[in-house]
Amino acid sequence: MSHRNERFIERLEARKLFAAYYVSPTGNDAASGLSPAEAWRTVERVNQQYLRAGTWILFEGGKTFDGGLYVSSREAGRADKPVVFSSYGTGGRATIRSGDIEGLRVVETAGVAVTNMSFVGGGWTGNGTTAEGSSGIYIHAGSANKVLSSVHIRNVDVSNYAREGVTIIASGDGSSISDVKIERSAFHDNLWGGINITGNSGNLNANRNYLIDHVKAYNNRGMMTDGFVTGNGIYVADVDTAIVQRCVVWNNGAGGVAPVGIGAAGANNVTFQYNESYGNKTASSTDGGGFDFDWNVTNSVMQYNFSHDNDGPGYMLGGGPTMNRGNVVRYNISQNDGRKNGKAGVYIWGNVTDAAIYNNTIFLSATSDSANAAIRASDVGANGKVPQNVSVRNNIFYTTGGAKLVNLTNNIAAKSRFAFNGNAWYSGGGAFAIQWGASTFGGVGAWQTATGQETTRGVATGYQGNPRLVAPGTAKTVGDADKLAAALLPYRLLKNSPLIDRGRPYPQLLAAGVASATTDFFGELLPLTRADIGADEVR
Repeated sequence: MSHRNERFIERLEARKLFAAYYVSPTGNDAASGLSPAEAWRTVERVNQQYLRAGTWILFEGGKTFDGGLYVSSREAGRADKPVVFSSYGTGGRATIRSGDIEGLRVVETAGVAVTNMSFVGGGWTGNGTTAEGSSGIYIHAGSANKVLSSVHIRNVDVSNYAREGVTIIASGDGSSISDVKIERSAFHDNLWGGINITGNSGNLNANRNYLIDHVKAYNNRGMMTDGFVTGNGIYVADVDTAIVQRCVVWNNGAGGVAPVGIGAAGANNVTFQYNESYGNKTASSTDGGGFDFDWNVTNSVMQYNFSHDNDGPGYMLGGGPTMNRGNVVRYNISQNDGRKNGKAGVYIWGNVTDAAIYNNTIFLSATSDSANAAIRASDVGANGKVPQNVSVRNNIFYTTGGAKLVNLTNNIAAKSRFAFNGNAWYSGGGAFAIQWGASTFGGVGAWQTATGQETTRGVATGYQGNPRLVAPGTAKTVGDADKLAAALLPYRLLKNSPLIDRGRPYPQLLAAGVASATTDFFGELLPLTRADIGADEVR
């Protein structure tokens, strides 16, 4: 904390807007704690203090404090006067070294803010490599009908915990934790995941209003354990209205079960935008992708994201036996996703309905798995749920080395669950292949004639040929989500691209609560009439 911020705190104290308590390794727990000169010494002394609304706990910056902070159900702040944990002085962040327990445990209460702090756990061995492990920051509403609000986490670094860096869970029947912001923070080298937000499975969408912004989540390995999904970078479940934006997520899930870089489940009105998710992995036969709207996600949108080099799909819609309805995937770029388990740049499976996938640019080089494809869809078992009413429009699908462009299972292809219209198809350096159930087509024309795909009222709409992108397949890791547009120039259309002004029109209303896009991936305003094909709108 700067001297300017210290003077600001002093002025607020003088006006009785809050009480500040200071903690220093050179302090004394018998002191008042009310100034740096009268600082306390230990985390244990902090936990003895009653934390009312407007209380600030300030640890000396650059110093390390052993133990775990605890906020009990008797204590609480408010949105306008939270209980705040932060650092003071010129040494940067203070560090809470909590060993085998949580760095900050908040139980049955909220109105808490954490800023400018680091939390370091005791490692994975002995720190609960089973379901009983500890999280760095753990916020819990376990009582029935406990309705809590206001959590703000900003400029924190959380690492080396056996569970997640941050766990926010409303597990009680009818309970919820709402109005949560997690900003400009890093969650890394934890075993179970980076951020995990979830609720009671019988109380979907109870948590409301989440913002995850400018977060980095990486090297969260995951572990093989029954009944738990582990190894996610950022996972948001049981939430109504959430935005995950400007985040960079990588190398998660190497030892995990069904992990994903950034994912949602049991949620409504979720937006993933302007994120980079790459190099994520899986130790199981599923997932390991960049972005995922999974079971019971409704009326949500993925837009302006860059996914690349993931084990699993770049962009996935998954219904399983439950539903996934009214979701939109648009103006995203995927480069060489689906490296493992026969996945794809875009993958749709199970009970997915009323989905719109449009103006994405998907580049996929071949792998050793022949099932891999630029876009793939499957059902759930021989008689399971299948995707239906899925519109795929104005996308570029570009493969190399003979990788399939489309791979649909027999059940889906036979029932014409998909409508492809106005997409561009190109296979560079290998055979052109569209797998439509039991049939394989070597060109768009034959596919159109046999299935009616890529036609509108009998008129052909699909394009087969080189889309003339600047340098497809050459984009590098960006690492800064504010620079995605500048870094993804290889996926802009050349001025002589045949895809300019060739896009099909799209309805204004795509799904309940999901409006049409107004810009392309690069921030260019979209025209009111016909757009280009792919994620770039040439101006």
